[in-house]
Amino acid sequence: MKKNILGAAVIFFVTLAFLLMLDDITSNGNQEPQINVEVYDADANQQPDMVKTDEE
Repeated sequence: MKKNILGAAVIFFVTLAFLLMLDDITSNGNQEPQINVEVYDADANQQPDMVKTDEE
């Protein structure tokens, strides 16, 4: 009885590991991260909410 429970636990965890590995392989894991860039038009006098200084 104890060997049957142990065997079932091993089969369960091996199956779980296989399914997780299969999910990782089939998912689109190579996507580039989304980067939000705000572009300001210099001719329209748009100003960002940040101050730039030339001093170090």
